[in-house]
Amino acid sequence: MVNSLVHEALTVRKIAIATVGAILKQQKRPHKKMVIDPVAQALSTSSSASEEGLNPGVRSDNTWHHYDCTHPPTKDEWEKMVFVEKTHWGYYQWPKSFEVYAPMSEQPKLGRSIEELSPGELAIYTAFSDADFVERLIRFLSLEERKGKDKFQSKRFTLFKGLFRNFDDAFLPVLKPHLQRLSEDTQESSQRCLSEIVSALIRGYKHWPYEKIEKLWEFLVPILRTVLGQMTVETIRDWNTCFTAASESRDPRKLYWLLETLMESPIRGDGGSFSDASRLFVLQGCLIQQEWRVPSLLHRLLAYLEQHLTHTYKNVRDRVGNVLSWIFLFDYTMPNGNVTTSPHTQEFASKLLPRLTALKKLVIEGGASASNMEVMEVQSSEDEARQDIIKLSKTVMKWLIGSIGKMFSHVTPEMLQFLPMLAPLETVESDEELSELACLTLACMAQSLMPSHIIPHAIKALEQVAIGTSWHGKCSMLQYMQVMIFYNLYAISQPQYVEQIKNLIVGLLKDERLEVREAAATTLSGLFHCGFFKMDSQLQKDFEKLCKTKLPAKRLRLQDPQFNAEAFYSSIIQRHAGVLGLSACIQSCPYDVPIWMPQILMDLTDHLHDPQPIELTVRKTFSDFRRTHHDNWQEHKQQFTDDQLVILTDLLVSPCYYA
Repeated sequence: MVNSLVHEALTVRKIAIATVGAILKQQKRPHKKMVIDPVAQALSTSSSASEEGLNPGVRSDNTWHHYDCTHPPTKDEWEKMVFVEKTHWGYYQWPKSFEVYAPMSEQPKLGRSIEELSPGELAIYTAFSDADFVERLIRFLSLEERKGKDKFQSKRFTLFKGLFRNFDDAFLPVLKPHLQRLSEDTQESSQRCLSEIVSALIRGYKHWPYEKIEKLWEFLVPILRTVLGQMTVETIRDWNTCFTAASESRDPRKLYWLLETLMESPIRGDGGSFSDASRLFVLQGCLIQQEWRVPSLLHRLLAYLEQHLTHTYKNVRDRVGNVLSWIFLFDYTMPNGNVTTSPHTQEFASKLLPRLTALKKLVIEGGASASNMEVMEVQSSEDEARQDIIKLSKTVMKWLIGSIGKMFSHVTPEMLQFLPMLAPLETVESDEELSELACLTLACMAQSLMPSHIIPHAIKALEQVAIGTSWHGKCSMLQYMQVMIFYNLYAISQPQYVEQIKNLIVGLLKDERLEVREAAATTLSGLFHCGFFKMDSQLQKDFEKLCKTKLPAKRLRLQDPQFNAEAFYSSIIQRHAGVLGLSACIQSCPYDVPIWMPQILMDLTDHLHDPQPIELTVRKTFSDFRRTHHDNWQEHKQQFTDDQLVILTDLLVSPCYYA
């Protein structure tokens, strides 16, 4: 069977790889385990450890196996370490019977002589000790099978992992020249073969003695530095799988050399933007597997990435934002749990918010023309400071998008503080990337679930947008508000929250910008329709009062030289706000006629000849009413009096030319 590994037929080789890998699993030597008390272990390794309740999260009894290495472990330190392989052990509680591997001196011997091998082991040992056999095997494994479709193969990984696990470093002298050659070959198939062997080698040295592990890394580190600098689009996924598999369910202290090699200035610029983004990608894949056990590395990585938030290249910024979302993923405290020692979102946001406040006046320029039209555009000739702020905002939005999709918990108050700064960016036409990111960020934030204690922070952020100067931001905020309320309808339906939101929307109905008033009316109609707002008599009276705002006669407006145009425009806004409010009530019931609707329709008929845009709003309301109530009009008209029906017929039915 071993000889079939170098058979000329591909199918035979594949079957042989799977079969020999399974045989190596059966030949795996059992390793002795012992039961320990993790609390006693913590007390023995740290003077600050103490016995405490088993609350979820970081405690003094589960930090002793965290990664906190400032130098390579010595032999004495290595042999004193108690390794915890499973990532989930200890976070919530420890197993009742917590077993770990016994010291190296009590483990079975791995570097055995030929006489100590079984017949099955001897056949495998003989084959892989043969330089010609290994050369043929590596040559076959580094061939391309299906162009563009080959991937990291787990069965090959299992085969080599079994070899290094069962036979120690016996085959390394034969394999080293091939590994060195493959590392220098940039072909996709060669790099894939190397990634499978390297990953298996790191996984396979689980029970090796310290001296052999140290020598192994003296050989591997230069190879890893070489491949990290020459990853391509075709090989990056294979190397990410390699490092992810190597790090999975392994004590991070065992991987000191790997982690430190990946942490060596991932953004260095010497190989272009793709090389920088690739190094961050594989580092991310490796750290993800360690989760909460590497807080010191996460803090180091965060401090490093803070220097590159305004990187020149988009793909690097996107990757930085994605890595940030994983760094802060573990900033989560379970109910009755302890606070994590991983980086905290609040501290990071407090550094970014002052820098992003410049967005309000830096990247968006608002002006008023004779018709009070605000012009929003990203300047094409920004200086370096402006460019940096725009790049920073893009990185922050990538982080927010990634975080909201991955978080174990709800959106945080710190994230909501970015809303007033990002809302105006959704309609920036001169930078398509900025606009799309802002739109996606607002969509993700709006669809996230919010517990009751987060809702006041969300309403506060909405109020900040409402009192701002950007009408684009107000329109975006109103769209955001609709989705946020629909997704959190039950939590946000408390009377105090309803009143705050109602006041906010009614205030925007009086905004000087027509687009904002119309967007507020659309939002109000939707909230009436879903039952978030109730159509009470007081609200109707408020709208009717606004509708009765007096306007000067047309003759006075045209002939009086001292006519106050500003006061007239203000009166128009007030009156239009009332009309929009009543219109929102009508549009909230597209297929029904409540008892209050006929009177509101009659009130709106009084404004058919008002100045624009009031007249247009009224006519559109009646047009929509006719369209939505046409099918069941015979039933709906029973709600109207005869006089009201006559008025509606005059408005809704066009006169016949031949009558």
